[in-house]
Amino acid sequence: MPTNLHNILRHMAIATVSITVAIFCWALFAANFAYPDLVPSPSDTFMTATGMIRSGDLFVHVGVSLERVLVGYLVGCILGVLIGALIGRIKIVGQFAEPLLQLMRPISPVALVPLSIIWFGIGDMSRYFIIFYGVVIIMIMNTAAGVSATPNIRLNAARCLGASRQQIFRRIIIPSAVPYILTGMRVSLGFAFMGIVAAEMIAAQSGIGYLIMQSRMLLRTDIMFVGLVTLGVLGAVIDGVFKLAIDRTMRRYMEYQVNI
Repeated sequence: MPTNLHNILRHMAIATVSITVAIFCWALFAANFAYPDLVPSPSDTFMTATGMIRSGDLFVHVGVSLERVLVGYLVGCILGVLIGALIGRIKIVGQFAEPLLQLMRPISPVALVPLSIIWFGIGDMSRYFIIFYGVVIIMIMNTAAGVSATPNIRLNAARCLGASRQQIFRRIIIPSAVPYILTGMRVSLGFAFMGIVAAEMIAAQSGIGYLIMQSRMLLRTDIMFVGLVTLGVLGAVIDGVFKLAIDRTMRRYMEYQVNI
């Protein structure tokens, strides 16, 4: 059996066992240690999810949340890479920007929800802003770290061969920073989902966060668990697809990171 296929099957087997054990513990806790109205069983949650899938309600909320995540995530990644490259490349800019980034980094996107509503209203722009903020800070810091960590031996070799500053930046610095950028994109993807749920819990009429908050108001913990499980499944699937895409298309850049 090929090594890659063996590793894939082994990973799938471990994931299946892990999820099965978690569901079993959930069912055991719901049946013996919790009130049904507070902690629904896996079977009750599955039945509720099935009804929501048949009616199409779950797909509507998922589609709305994914659209909001995509817009905020893409804008945050693009601006984060551009600003991070500038900070990492120009030393004086990095020295001025680092204290500001260290002040902004501990501020959770959730803390900015009330402020975003005041600034942008209760429309989607406020939700885009929350996602954007959670993504752009991570992308700026990772990109700046990758740009500044470019090995000097590569830079000196390029200068000796007569490369211009633009060529050095495009062919040496950016490829060296790609692993840092991709890591930032993967980490910030999780923050984007956390941000959208927080933003949709206030003044939203659709989305997974709205679904969770509305089910709390109606004391429907089964719907709340459907939203939580859906969020976890979406995050895991998108992260897996992202990792697979990186392995298939960016392998040469990941290998490029190895020091000469």
